[in-house]
Amino acid sequence: MRSPKILFGMGLVFAVCLSIAGCSSEAIQQAFSADPQASQWSKSSALPTDFPAELNYPNASLQGVQQSQKILPTDSKGQPSTQQTRWATTDTSQMVQRYYSELLQKGNWQLLGRKLSQQQLILIAKRDRLYVRVTIPAAGTLVPVQPGTNGTGRRVPMTVFFIDYSRGQHSSITESPTQSLPQPGDLDFIGPVANQNSDSSDEGNSQNSDEVPAALKTYVKDVQRLEVIDLGDPNQPIQRGTFARWLVETNNRLYQDRPTQQIRLAATRQTPAFKDVPSSNPNFPYIQGLAEAGFIPSSLSGDTDQTMFQPDKPLTREILLSWKVPIDVRKILPSTTTTKVQEVWGFKDTKQISTSALSAIFTDHNNGELANIRRLLGSALLFQPQKPVTRAEAAATLWFIGVAGEGYSAKDVLRAEQQAEAASAS
Repeated sequence: MRSPKILFGMGLVFAVCLSIAGCSSEAIQQAFSADPQASQWSKSSALPTDFPAELNYPNASLQGVQQSQKILPTDSKGQPSTQQTRWATTDTSQMVQRYYSELLQKGNWQLLGRKLSQQQLILIAKRDRLYVRVTIPAAGTLVPVQPGTNGTGRRVPMTVFFIDYSRGQHSSITESPTQSLPQPGDLDFIGPVANQNSDSSDEGNSQNSDEVPAALKTYVKDVQRLEVIDLGDPNQPIQRGTFARWLVETNNRLYQDRPTQQIRLAATRQTPAFKDVPSSNPNFPYIQGLAEAGFIPSSLSGDTDQTMFQPDKPLTREILLSWKVPIDVRKILPSTTTTKVQEVWGFKDTKQISTSALSAIFTDHNNGELANIRRLLGSALLFQPQKPVTRAEAAATLWFIGVAGEGYSAKDVLRAEQQAEAASAS
């Protein structure tokens, strides 16, 4: 049996339908569509008695229960049709996605279908006569705190997800649409990652908007297979807030077996380090986490002038290096000068680099062929420090995190997982 860890690191989007009764390729495709009736939920907090206990997510609370409004088939004993449950947790959607991706691929579970998009992850699985569909969004929602929990009644960021299940020889799980994400008037939806990260500044460059540049394809493909980033339009500038999330998630994925090298996500109760990144911002745990760890300048690190993060502003080349290199080397960067940077890199526009970015750019050169700048630019005599970084370029720089001889690349991690999978299967 394949290990959950290996299966989670495999392709970004795929749908599989095994040869079982009541499961056709058309049915699986239908199961991946959205249901506009998802907001019609009961307010009952009582969990159905036949709900599979092993599907309970730690730290999640039940938000509602309903029975499908459709006329659904039942088995020969006339058992009830699909039960649909909605849950909420303060954990990130990535944590929830990983939990169920692993759970439904071990024990006696059989994964029938899986689809990961920029909006949500859908998993369809069965065990004996039990069919299950789990729908997890790619971003959080604002959920009112229930009376009696803390007395404030304020709205807090939560991951709201759905678990549908039914029992019988032919299940509606594989034949009817899944629940959609929360709708306006039901919960305050923060928005799918695709909306939060999209920029309109590059709309005119749409001729090859969906095509990754040839020089970056190998890097981007490997990083995508880690299943922690939502690439979107690869040729569009990436926002600072989005890159902060990518940076933390990719680092923690590459170092998932080394907790001491992971970057801790910040709790929403912490005092924001930046005035323009409140705890309600979906990228707050990542941006605040980087600030708390001292990897990015903030008032916490003594940089009193860094009170604004500007999460929606396009990421520039010099800022990318300023954030990424400290994580590569895991230590305070040595001071340097424009002259020294000019000597090692030979850039004609070195004088245009901000003083605060010089140390990161100089230190990056010590990584030789694994330097971020080499993946970003290839061979070049101009650095163009203020040029916006595209999403494909950002992904390429994340292909390797660390220093030569000690760091991990996406290729290294994927190969190790493939070898472990082969050994497990033998």
